[in-house]
Amino acid sequence: MADRFNKIESSRTNRSKKVAFLGIFLGFLFVFLYIGSLTPSKWTFLIVASYLLYGPYLIFDSFFMGLLEVFGLNVLAYLFIPRIGYVTTFAFMSFYIPIRYLLERHEKVLSWVGKYVYFNCAFFIWLFVQGLVLDIDILSQTAQAIQKVVIIDEKLVMYGIVIFANVFFAGYEILFEKVVLEMKKWIEKFLDVK
Repeated sequence: MADRFNKIESSRTNRSKKVAFLGIFLGFLFVFLYIGSLTPSKWTFLIVASYLLYGPYLIFDSFFMGLLEVFGLNVLAYLFIPRIGYVTTFAFMSFYIPIRYLLERHEKVLSWVGKYVYFNCAFFIWLFVQGLVLDIDILSQTAQAIQKVVIIDEKLVMYGIVIFANVFFAGYEILFEKVVLEMKKWIEKFLDVK
């Protein structure tokens, strides 16, 4: 009977530690994301925050624990960060994290195809939402700015932007894999989780 009680108590303590860790990590990520909204290097903060947001998946190896962190961070961002364009950009980036976690369990080729499908869908939805929310047509404005420097057809420039975005995503994902490897080492070393 005492053995059973100890197991139950240990399980409660373990769950409490996980919830506490998630709360502290969520607070850290929110402060990091908020600071990023105040700096001129917003994209750097968005990318690093998305990498760090993968941490709960590595520590707990649980889809729902990580998803809880993603939802929590997005709710805090929408409530307290006044830059809606920055927050919507992060929302699209952050929801890639659970998708990535699920896709990593599949073959490499299938995983990459799934990642690119998500990226391209999210990219065009993000462009639409940015246009709807901020009344900014990012694609056309960027194409027009490029046309001032180089005389090229606007549609060709738009295709170039989409191709560049996909190449950028490949670099983001390759770096993501390296960051995950380093995060695993750090977690194993400091948190004694294997």
